[in-house]
Amino acid sequence: MIIDALNLILTSPIIQRAIIASILVSIIAATAGTFVVFRGLSFLTAGVAHAALGGVALALFLQATAIAPWFDPILGAVIFAVFVAVLTAYAGERGVAQKMEVAVGVSFALSMSIAVFLMYYLPPTLVPVIWGYLIGDILLLDNLDIILLLGVALSLVTLFILFKKEFVYLSIDMEGSTAHGMNARAYNYLLLIFAAIAIALTIKAVGAILVYAILIAPAAASNEVMKTVNNVIIGTFVIALLAMFLGLAGSFVISASPSAIAGIIAALSYIIAIQVKRYIRSK
Repeated sequence: MIIDALNLILTSPIIQRAIIASILVSIIAATAGTFVVFRGLSFLTAGVAHAALGGVALALFLQATAIAPWFDPILGAVIFAVFVAVLTAYAGERGVAQKMEVAVGVSFALSMSIAVFLMYYLPPTLVPVIWGYLIGDILLLDNLDIILLLGVALSLVTLFILFKKEFVYLSIDMEGSTAHGMNARAYNYLLLIFAAIAIALTIKAVGAILVYAILIAPAAASNEVMKTVNNVIIGTFVIALLAMFLGLAGSFVISASPSAIAGIIAALSYIIAIQVKRYIRSK
């Protein structure tokens, strides 16, 4: 059984791409997901992921009507994701998290309304493409998808190596950071825009519905039990990678969606982390 599984991995490009994508998604969760949780904007992930569907619908509409046949759905998803990030960052320039959450909700509603509106004018054969981005399937990724994930993962790693300290200060106290001379406004835009791009590119692998579980739940779980920023990042990567690998392996055992299994495991990790934290505190 083990030998057969290894042969499948070594000979199947589909499985190889899925494994690489799992590692890259885990890196994205460890960077963007961790600091979105630190920033107190976990709803941003769900808002951006669903808003990106508006961009996908717009791209398909432009292709179907021959207005812009070159307009790729991924490009549309990224544009709408950045729109949500910019609006959210603008609303939170004074560091008020509540206003940022409202901005996410409004832009999410606008983007989804655009998606539903455009779906009415799309050929029936193209509508399932939108639902494909909603659900996602890591086994259907092509080489371009892997390259895009690799690019955003490397960009995020570089970004957080260079500005980790600034992002931590921003997450703890935006107004205080500004008072001490840090350009918190610029770092806020930088963090949210890169996180939004990462989320938009991740939805094709795990879907808009489950991207929240994969990117946020491991970070939230790690944040419950780890005491330092570096440990939270490492813990997030390990939990996300374990969830992705178990989801991939489980999909061959019970014939279920890898993303669905991974999402369930990621969500359960947060529940377990809460119980572990309570147990540690009680001792």
